[in-house]
Amino acid sequence: MSPAPRTHRTARRPTRATGWIVAAGVAVLAFTVRWSLAGGTVGVRDYTGYDDGVYFSSAVALVHGLVPYRDFTLLHPPGSMLALTPFAALTAWTSDSDALVAARVGVMLVGAANAVLVTRIAGRWGTTAAVVGGVLYAVSFAAAWAERITLLEPLGSLCLLGGVVLLLRGLPDAGVGARTGWLWAGGAVLGLGATVKIWGVVPALVVIGWLLVTAGWRAALRASAGALGAVVVVLAPFALAAGSDMFRMVFLDQLGRPRETDTGVEQRLTWIAGTGSTAWATTPTAQLALVWAVLAAVLVAAVVAWAGRRGRLWVALLVVQTVVLLASPSAYQQYAAFVTPALVLVVAAAVSLVPAGGRGLVAAGTCLGLGLATAAPALPRPTPFPAAELRAALPEEGCVRADSPALLALTDVLSRDLRRGCELPVDLSGYAYDVGARDSAGQAVPRDRNAAWQREALRYLTSGSATLMVRTVGNGFDETTERTLDDTTTTVLERRGVRVLVPGEVPVG
Repeated sequence: MSPAPRTHRTARRPTRATGWIVAAGVAVLAFTVRWSLAGGTVGVRDYTGYDDGVYFSSAVALVHGLVPYRDFTLLHPPGSMLALTPFAALTAWTSDSDALVAARVGVMLVGAANAVLVTRIAGRWGTTAAVVGGVLYAVSFAAAWAERITLLEPLGSLCLLGGVVLLLRGLPDAGVGARTGWLWAGGAVLGLGATVKIWGVVPALVVIGWLLVTAGWRAALRASAGALGAVVVVLAPFALAAGSDMFRMVFLDQLGRPRETDTGVEQRLTWIAGTGSTAWATTPTAQLALVWAVLAAVLVAAVVAWAGRRGRLWVALLVVQTVVLLASPSAYQQYAAFVTPALVLVVAAAVSLVPAGGRGLVAAGTCLGLGLATAAPALPRPTPFPAAELRAALPEEGCVRADSPALLALTDVLSRDLRRGCELPVDLSGYAYDVGARDSAGQAVPRDRNAAWQREALRYLTSGSATLMVRTVGNGFDETTERTLDDTTTTVLERRGVRVLVPGEVPVG
């Protein structure tokens, strides 16, 4: 969004046909990058980590009649769960694994839509800006890593970018199509971002504050009302059903998380820069130099954009969102996607301010230089996930447990067990933040010393007819829990790091 009606240079917007061509090209590029990063037809059926399964299985649990916060652990607002519900509903007609694949492809399409929205916003500054912003977002490793599976960040970016596009339609400089209804709609979409992850409150407040400064209090009030209305509509039903449990999990448990020491500022800046996958920077010194080179280029772009009075909203968002990520108690690689939309739009705004004679050359250099530094890599083709072998080793009767819920979906026992009334904690690891997370002095208790959680995790994992285990790190089991698991179960199959455990010992002979 251009923060002020005056700029030093008048941007010539692309024609409708040009805009559609750029958008289509960027969409295809973005989807291709995400599909490739996911591993194609083989990788899209692979086990990709813990969080992916949590969000999908929460949606499957919902369509089977369970209520989040009351019946299972969910440490985020319900927005992502609701967005995945149509895919979860497919389990009534197809397998859990096919529904999960559909959900992952759906998220890749969200990533492509985000890239298109970047071109729509940057297109206000000219065709060159639209191309630069769209291409950089499409190939960005930081964005593509999050937008290849069912994580929160793709939906958060969609709400921010989509909300701003709608708000722009409602501003006076939008021309004859300007309507105040767009302000309500844009605010509502911004508000939906906060129902996906509480971090979404931050960009919504920044955008509304910018509306107040640039468009007046009436525009800001309409957008605020739309945002608040969307939040209430989404959260109220679950708050009524789950009561204080929802507030405790979503707000208190999240705000009370201890700060992790293994993801410091340098690591988080590397994720933001998106250079962690660069193959040609082979030494730690070269990798660090590349990070600082990218960050320096972005800083220069931010100064140019701010001085040129173009894209100032995105400069403000870049600063604020970066601070949020750096200050967060915990951080993972996908969190960097929170910053990516603002980052690429700041660069696009700066490029659009280059005089016309050299703009094309600067744009090409920017796409080539930053693209090579931050683009998602071409990964080796993954080996197929051994779903059939694992499924064959599971008993037909009883309930299957898992230390990561994605395993239940990939082996097609998730819906079956829910129909049987089997227990599903959804976020077993996250439960450590909800029980025993603080000692009597109010100090944070690490998971491996959280006795209450250790007992609950052990009870759950040993209470079924079989257990699937995959997490070599992250579970946080203490020695007693590990020993008890070893003593009370037997591994009957191990494939690709996934173990099938059954109670007791395998009979001999």
